[in-house]
Amino acid sequence: MILNDNKNDILRDFIAISKWQSGVAILIFILLQIGFWVFLKKIKIAFMYRVIIGMLLGLAFGVVIQSIIGFPNKETLENSFKNSESDLYWVNELNIWSGFFKNIFIRGVLLLTIPIVFIAIFKITAKPGETGLARITAKGIAILLINVAVMFSITFFLGLATKVGQGVLGDPGESTRVKDNVPLPEIIWEYLPQNFFSALVQNSIIPVMVIAALAGMSVKILSKRNKVEMEAIVKGADTAWKITSSMLSTFMKIMPLAVMSMLSTSITSRPIGELANIGKVIGIGYLAIAIAIAWLTLQIFLSRIKIGSWWKEAWRPLIQGFATQSSNATLPVSMETLTKMKVNEKVVSSIPPISTTMGLIACAGIQSGLATSILWTGSDTVHSMGLFTFFITSLFVTIVASLGIAGVPGTASVVTIGVIGGIGFGEFIDAVLNVIAPLDGLFDMGRTGANVLAGVSTATIVAKSEGLIEEGSNLLTTKGIEQQKTLLFFKTIKDDKVNKVRLLKKELSKDLKQKDLNNEDKSKMRYDTLQKIKSVKIDYIEKKKEYMNQKKVSES
Repeated sequence: MILNDNKNDILRDFIAISKWQSGVAILIFILLQIGFWVFLKKIKIAFMYRVIIGMLLGLAFGVVIQSIIGFPNKETLENSFKNSESDLYWVNELNIWSGFFKNIFIRGVLLLTIPIVFIAIFKITAKPGETGLARITAKGIAILLINVAVMFSITFFLGLATKVGQGVLGDPGESTRVKDNVPLPEIIWEYLPQNFFSALVQNSIIPVMVIAALAGMSVKILSKRNKVEMEAIVKGADTAWKITSSMLSTFMKIMPLAVMSMLSTSITSRPIGELANIGKVIGIGYLAIAIAIAWLTLQIFLSRIKIGSWWKEAWRPLIQGFATQSSNATLPVSMETLTKMKVNEKVVSSIPPISTTMGLIACAGIQSGLATSILWTGSDTVHSMGLFTFFITSLFVTIVASLGIAGVPGTASVVTIGVIGGIGFGEFIDAVLNVIAPLDGLFDMGRTGANVLAGVSTATIVAKSEGLIEEGSNLLTTKGIEQQKTLLFFKTIKDDKVNKVRLLKKELSKDLKQKDLNNEDKSKMRYDTLQKIKSVKIDYIEKKKEYMNQKKVSES
């Protein structure tokens, strides 16, 4: 008897095949994956279609398993997964095995996320003569936050129009999970890590960017006195970039199998039978996600970027975000995609990493819009606040909350707690979460896909505005590429002018502090500096004229 119990423990706890149903299901799944891999080896098809086939296989397998177990509700599924004697426990064991490639892929990509971000930021900040990074970053953050505001508003009023919370919102309770709003200065200083090494092992991307930027700027400063040594460091960073890119390519080869695993486990591990009860909530959520994708596509169109060429590359991070449910895990793919689009590395190394941590269009904008509309339409208590005040307050709290979000699964729930608590209705947190949570995993797929796509679209738009879409890109026409060259030239000489003027003023300020100067000397120094500044500005204008004249000659 004891021997049999030990045997069952080994089968259940170590091998994770304690029931005949799990053995059969696991065997079928493994055979499907082997067959799929052989198919991919023999049939040469585009990577996009490989991933889509993997998604369809995983989706079909998951739905079949759900139909076999009768589409159980959340409580039944959770209890069955905890109880090894349950008739449905075999599904839990199936998920353990079917998640094999999923976990290898996600862990592999996450393994490379921090090195890729660090090296990318270091490379761009260490290069002598590179300017405009702060402006690029500011533009990116502004667009991301605008996207959050737009999608919050659309989702909120969609929820109001459909009365999404009516009949589904439970009674308020005593919530103890309200997270205090953090002042903006504290949000900013928290991005500066206290420990160099701990920042490199956390999920937050911005502290890594800060460290890399500090290191890169230090190399740039030291290169004035130690040129040879610093050039060697920069070359080393270039080599490290090639190595990490090669490692990433290795993991990308198993992405179709990983996507199959992800979709399968997502379907089989969640109570999709709950759709019958809260289908309207998830339906509105996915409608908002579809609108968000359309909104991002419209932005690309209005920026005069070829929609077809952009989508030809942008689908990859969208699909990976959908499958992995993690913006961080998708970051390397987003950066690689933008590089393929011929977006300059200054944009690639700055905006995508930031977009995993702040301004998440869906996890902040859509999630908060849905949560607050559920609250407004599901309870009369909040109406005392007035619709306009409720909307504006919720919008403001959402934007502030979106400034610091980890791009990992579960983020949206944290945002919901923060926003509902932030507008003063913390007692409704549990009630709102009880509406969204049963199918949050499935909803999170679409949210993450939209988040990732927003980062890619924002980077593309900012690159276009800065003249940083490079020659050879399919995103623009030949005329568009020429306009990019002109724009880049003008911005480069303008940045050069600004830097020269700033340096002259800095030198003047330093010289004026000399104690042995009289007023006449100081006046002369000011006059000389003004003349130099005037000369710099004239030189800037002359360069613009010369460039335009050369362009006219070449066109004629």
